[in-house]
Amino acid sequence: MATFTPSERFLKRERLRLRRDFARVLSGKCKAADAVLVVYAARNDLTFSRIGISVSKRLGNSVRRHNIKRRIREAFRKSKADLPGRLDIVCVAKPAAAGEDVAASLRKLIVKAACQCPMNESD
Repeated sequence: MATFTPSERFLKRERLRLRRDFARVLSGKCKAADAVLVVYAARNDLTFSRIGISVSKRLGNSVRRHNIKRRIREAFRKSKADLPGRLDIVCVAKPAAAGEDVAASLRKLIVKAACQCPMNESD
C-alpha cells in the first residue's frame, strides 16, 4: 500500500463542491485551453488551491467519465506542489481527454490560466 506525505494527498478541502464556487470561477476571465482540457481559474483567499472537474455525458458512459475525472484528480494531486497556489480551478474535459495524457495538459494550462488572473479580485 502506498503511503503519501500530507502534501501529496488530495484533501476534501481541495475540492470545489458548491455551485456558486463553480459559477464564480467560470465567470472569470482567466481561461486556457488545448485539445484535451479547458481550464478556468480564479484567485481565492485561501492558502491552497482547489479544483473542480466537469465531464460531460457526451464523453461516454459513467465508467468512462469517472475514469477521466480520476485521471485529472490524480494529475492535480501529483503536481499541486509545483503549481501556482491560491487558485480555484475548474477543468472541463474535451473528447480527446479519454485517450490523451491529461497530466501534462493540466499542468501547462493551469500555469497559463494563472498568469491571466489578477492578484486581487478587485484588480
